[in-house]
Amino acid sequence: MARLSRSTGQTRDAIEAQAAAYLAASLNDPDPATRLTITDWIERDPRHAVAYAQAELAWDAGERLKGQDFSAPHPVSAASAARGITRRNVIAGASVAAAVAAIVPLGVWLSRATRYSTAIGEARDVALADGSRVHLNTDTQVQVALSADRRQLSLVRGEAYFDVAHDPTRPFDVAVPGGVVRAIGTAFNIRLRGAVVELTVMHGIVGVRTAEGVMRRVPMGESAVIQPRTVAVGHMDESAIAKRVAWRERMILLNGETVGEAVAEFNRYRAAPILIGDQRIAGLRIGGRFRTDESSEFLRALEQTLPVHSASEDNGSVLLMYADQTT
Repeated sequence: MARLSRSTGQTRDAIEAQAAAYLAASLNDPDPATRLTITDWIERDPRHAVAYAQAELAWDAGERLKGQDFSAPHPVSAASAARGITRRNVIAGASVAAAVAAIVPLGVWLSRATRYSTAIGEARDVALADGSRVHLNTDTQVQVALSADRRQLSLVRGEAYFDVAHDPTRPFDVAVPGGVVRAIGTAFNIRLRGAVVELTVMHGIVGVRTAEGVMRRVPMGESAVIQPRTVAVGHMDESAIAKRVAWRERMILLNGETVGEAVAEFNRYRAAPILIGDQRIAGLRIGGRFRTDESSEFLRALEQTLPVHSASEDNGSVLLMYADQTT
């Protein structure tokens, strides 16, 4: 392992290249001395912590795209990692990295974190050692690290419901793209929608801190849309909240949503998607209560109530066509 140098005067590119090299070394099952060197470098400068977390997030994203099991990543050389992980392909993870770095030193967090995940169409309940429970929706990954004085989690992708055991001495922090959600004893749901984070508070009060330093409190019965520079809070009635968390009962509740919106919801639970072949269909509206694993019932309802015809493809996908195009 190369001798560490001080960060003063280092460019961002140099820090990112060093982070990539250290990540590559960490993936090769390093000896204790190397681990200590990496941890020391991460904790020496906040920029190091952010760069290392960015590199790890970029690595995870790349492994998912390749369809590999990144819980046991393949070794790579430091040189190839440094070339492959650049500012361009890690920028999407920067907000999460900054949020996590603000909670606890990254070297400690990464060494303690346990990953829990679900496949497409799967749901899972996880009981944590502190008495909290995390409920994972389809295609979701959560990282959890519990210590004597902190409870740190990161929602990497998907959607999860957090039922937090009350412990005023150990805040419960969930890092999300663009910020951190903090609770002590409460229940809340978080869904990642691209660059937007959707928070729904079921019980208690949740605090939100964005990557840009904006802070808001979100009480029970309200929701928030979290972005790096803003937190938009709004009230929700009981029916709207029930719709947000219907997935916990493996249900999808529709109340006048467009077919385009409904299809996008069902596709979260399908390995092969439903496709809209005519944009006249997308704006039509539908209601109903359907199981997440019974999209066939949804398709039947479309055909019975709207001018829609469905055709199944050999790969399992379904094409929706406007009814006057069929014979």
